[in-house]
Amino acid sequence: MLDYSAITDEKDTDLAVRLTKEFGVASIPISVFYHKPQDNKVLRFCFAKGEDTLEKAAEKLRKFA
Repeated sequence: MLDYSAITDEKDTDLAVRLTKEFGVASIPISVFYHKPQDNKVLRFCFAKGEDTLEKAAEKLRKFA
């Protein structure tokens, strides 16, 4: 889980889409798990990937920040 509130004010759903489209890194906005969606500025990432894949994703995300 990543609290991105210090990076941007974007809605979690918007940021998740943008990260996927612009950087090729997928995440899940936490608000979709709530009955009444709450934008807590948190995204969920999956780390059940190979080391090479994780390193590539980290490199891409460094360009975002």
